[in-house]
Amino acid sequence: MNQTLKGRTVIITGITDASSLALVIAKECKDQGAKLICTGLGKTPFHKNLSENSINFLDRTYSDFQNTVKKELGDDVVTFPLDVTIQESIDSFADFLKEKKESVHSLLHSIAMDKTIRQGKVKPIMSVTREEFMDAMNVSSFSLLAIVQSLYNRELLVKGASIVALSYLGAEKVVVHPYKNIGVAKAALERLVKEMAMELGKEKEFQVNAIRFSPYRASKAGSAIEGLEEAEIHCNESSPLGNAKAKDLAEEVCYLFRPSNRITGEIRHVDGGYHIRG
Repeated sequence: MNQTLKGRTVIITGITDASSLALVIAKECKDQGAKLICTGLGKTPFHKNLSENSINFLDRTYSDFQNTVKKELGDDVVTFPLDVTIQESIDSFADFLKEKKESVHSLLHSIAMDKTIRQGKVKPIMSVTREEFMDAMNVSSFSLLAIVQSLYNRELLVKGASIVALSYLGAEKVVVHPYKNIGVAKAALERLVKEMAMELGKEKEFQVNAIRFSPYRASKAGSAIEGLEEAEIHCNESSPLGNAKAKDLAEEVCYLFRPSNRITGEIRHVDGGYHIRG
């Protein structure tokens, strides 16, 4: 068994259920010897004035997350509720790690949200409200910086730590299915990756990269995007190697999580070569 990540602690965000890409990545990290700490959306002490429906949603979401982690990754994996829209929640997670004397070697950012995607439909960009735009930016882009800042300020990230964010070709191009508002947020995420790579590389030799993956509708997030089934078929037929598999993505993330590989500031593609098309 390849134990490239043996002795290294990896934070995995973004697991929702058994269909999550983040779960496939977490499994590969564990297979390669990593100790996992997984966060999931759930109710925290910092949520105020919630409706009963909101409380039930958060409780159900976190229960699904915990059950998935326990079943798929094992009882030894640490779990923690995290809402990246609340700074106190992020800081509470970092304080928890500090109290446990954890040293973090790697972080997977696999968090995105876009309220303009509802019931399989994507709003035209000219209909997007300020609130919808800012919400997508906050969750899908700024959350990367907010989490890393909180870990960094508590000196939890070891020298040479590796950070990987999941993105998509729709951050750069108008793709074959509606991506619109979330594409703008992912573009901001990728720009943020480059700025963080420069600053954190100079200061702490941190590596910060993003990966664009093939269209993937097996996940809950992917299944909610309008036209993704057609895009998945189109990209599979048009890509030199066909669509990449979730396992391919997981192996690439683990490759970037290796110590001292001196790869940073990259927007890498795991998409069967689809991105080379004009």
